[in-house]
Amino acid sequence: METAVKTNLVKKNSSFRHLSSIGLGLGIAIMIWAVPIHLALAQLLLRDDFDDFGPVDTTVWRLPFDTEGIYVGRTQFRGNSATDMPEQGIVADGAVDDFVAEILLDTYSPNNPGNEFLGTDLLTKRNYARGGGLTLEARMRLVPPTSGGLVGAFFAYDVTRDSPPGTGNLVRDEIDHELLGNQAVGGSQDVLTNVWNDGPFTGPGSGGSPQFCNLAGFDLTQFHNYKIEWTPQHVQWYVDGMLIRAETSTVPDDPTKLHLNLWAPDSSFADAYNAALQPAVTWGNNRTFYLQIDHVEINRINTNISGNLLVDPSFEELPLINIETSPPATTTGRWIEFNNTFIEQNGVPPGNLIPTVSGVRALKAFGPFHGYPDASGAFQNVEAQPGQEFEASVSAITTSGDNIRSLENFATIAISFLDENGNVLKEAFGDPGNYIDTNGRDFSLLDGRDPYLNSDQWVRGSVAAIAPDGTAFARLSLFFIQLNNQAGSVFYDDVSLIRLSAIPGFLEADFNEDGNVDHVDFAAWQSHFGGQIGATHTQGDADADGDVDGSDFLIWQQQYGAFPFESASIPESSTLVLSSLLALTALILTCCRTGRSSGC
Repeated sequence: METAVKTNLVKKNSSFRHLSSIGLGLGIAIMIWAVPIHLALAQLLLRDDFDDFGPVDTTVWRLPFDTEGIYVGRTQFRGNSATDMPEQGIVADGAVDDFVAEILLDTYSPNNPGNEFLGTDLLTKRNYARGGGLTLEARMRLVPPTSGGLVGAFFAYDVTRDSPPGTGNLVRDEIDHELLGNQAVGGSQDVLTNVWNDGPFTGPGSGGSPQFCNLAGFDLTQFHNYKIEWTPQHVQWYVDGMLIRAETSTVPDDPTKLHLNLWAPDSSFADAYNAALQPAVTWGNNRTFYLQIDHVEINRINTNISGNLLVDPSFEELPLINIETSPPATTTGRWIEFNNTFIEQNGVPPGNLIPTVSGVRALKAFGPFHGYPDASGAFQNVEAQPGQEFEASVSAITTSGDNIRSLENFATIAISFLDENGNVLKEAFGDPGNYIDTNGRDFSLLDGRDPYLNSDQWVRGSVAAIAPDGTAFARLSLFFIQLNNQAGSVFYDDVSLIRLSAIPGFLEADFNEDGNVDHVDFAAWQSHFGGQIGATHTQGDADADGDVDGSDFLIWQQQYGAFPFESASIPESSTLVLSSLLALTALILTCCRTGRSSGC
């Protein structure tokens, strides 16, 4: 279940053991004295252990809308009925708390028997902005017996975009941990990682920067922790806490959703395709394959978060300005309403047992009934600058007495960026009829077309965007979209617009300047040990004395697992060293190869 946003203390370096000395394979032994264990502040954004029985939490997760048009490889994703949502609370051997959620793929598809598979794509309802950094983790496995030709994936993905707008050049940002059935049934048991930053969208297995990482004795059909650490400086992939890949040249920046899916590719994804796996012609010949998820967790790290930039975020104080009074497009500090909106007080609706989220008032919006697709809602502007990253959030509800279920209406939240004259430069939303360069279809907070839409239940949604060149204002908009002249209404409450930025700082042992001190920095120190800083290299000298020696290692050891924003540490009274140091050399030598080349 998604938790309320809270601050956790996450201990980065948990694998300490009490030893008196350590051999470094360099003919030296360094005595270590008492050093602090650093704690890094992290903001927990999502934690779901999938322990409840029945469908997964539909306030957090959804399936694709309009699945008739959504295909990946040879697979159509399910999502047309209320029975398609993955189940949780399923007992599984190896699960930490016994229970998992299951993502399914059937070889029989009633939509096109014998020609396509029926897979599952489970995604979060909210976007996650990178800010100073995110960590994304899933504990998962391909369930045995599995098959070649499958892809089980845990990945961050933004909406497909047209960049620049109007060119028809589709691009994406994406970071993948992929489990391939071909590897699971073969002998290599490789883990596939991939990343795109404004990469071409020419198919799920094309483009990007794929690497296969071979892990000795690994088994993709057993549970493992797969983690992505994503900062402005790097993307790093971990398996069971072990770094398997670090990428600094291709680093996405767009806000993304988290996806979990299972599907079967076509031959364009050569590494994952398997001709032996074919769609079934009849249900009697169907085979079902499973990806099990033990837990999912997302944390925000290394990020300054502004206070709420909005005035009157819960509609308690100020009357709304109607757009028909022609307020300047750059008006700040006030809500501006358009078409059919008004303020409700003392419950939702008045006198109802459903309380507001904050205060006693909420904004109600319903369709303008103009006979064509149009919207009602409200917006507020704040001052902004190019390059700033914003995240907008709101709670919304549709009530049983006037709900939008099964109607062609939906409610959403959007961020737009304006120049100093009020001209819109970029929108993290768009015309609901235009599915290119828009979040209109990809992100909707409450959607009448969603078979899992619940009435009388507040849902929290977020969307994020980065201000382009020329930005003078950021605009948060609340939209009730009426695609046809149909009834229904939505209430909004507790709106937030925050600004995210990486926390600046300097760590002497951050030799590769990626924002944290880790295994990669140890490898840099080790490779330069015994040398002097000069024209040939500049890494490893933490104390800036010109030599790379044991004193520099001590600084690395003190700062290991630290981020620049740490302000506190817990002293240890006894001698401490990292139990994993001897394994780090082997870690750095882990064989990761691009594509199917065999060089190590």
